[in-house]
Amino acid sequence: MSEDFTYYDYVNDEKFLEQYNAYQTRHAVDIRESDKVIISMVRQLVEQAKGRRLKVLDIGCSTGNLLMHLKRLVPEADYRGGDLARSSLEACKANPNLQGISFQDMDIMDVPSSTFDVIIVNAVLYMFDDTQYELALAGLNQGLTTGGSVIIYDFAHSFVHQNLSIYETSLLHPDGLRLCFRPMSSINAAATRAGFSVVEFHPFELPIELPKPGYDEEVVTYTVNTDKSDRLMFRGALYQPWCHMIARKP
Repeated sequence: MSEDFTYYDYVNDEKFLEQYNAYQTRHAVDIRESDKVIISMVRQLVEQAKGRRLKVLDIGCSTGNLLMHLKRLVPEADYRGGDLARSSLEACKANPNLQGISFQDMDIMDVPSSTFDVIIVNAVLYMFDDTQYELALAGLNQGLTTGGSVIIYDFAHSFVHQNLSIYETSLLHPDGLRLCFRPMSSINAAATRAGFSVVEFHPFELPIELPKPGYDEEVVTYTVNTDKSDRLMFRGALYQPWCHMIARKP
């Protein structure tokens, strides 16, 4: 895999997107557990708005599953989807369950200025190197109204001095995919530099069991229980420190 890999390569890999969009259909009915947490966060922000309709953007919306569930469960907000993957946007626009939600080609590094009260970034930033990550946070801050919030679901861990990047090859990503694991301290510092106030971190643990795949199958998330009743999420040989984060624009 090239050191110059960017998320532009990811969203232009049509072979991968075809498989990933098909995978996403399984969550059109059954909400992902991590998405339930995001929905709860959006609902709380909507309630705090006391009747003012918030403008909510899901950037990197893929096929729109999260937006579909938000529209149904938290209808008191106005929703928009943004992505750079044309096939995903076309799937969203053709889905009758997403009628009333607008979708557009949108770059996370250049979100329309001061437009949204809430921006959701759901499992996107882990593939960004440090430079791209800082530019993305700046783009998100740019797109928020004063007092707006960004909700991020991504890898984040507590080891202050360990900033880890690996390249994973798999059946789904034979040419490699960058996975970045950032300490909460560096995420907080990067968010502050981008203009956000202090980030709140909510480490995520799956409340359900996921079976371990075979050693010759695609790498997918599965759970491993510890003697402390923790339910750890693994991806092949890799432990995944998923975390929900929320930061506000002062």
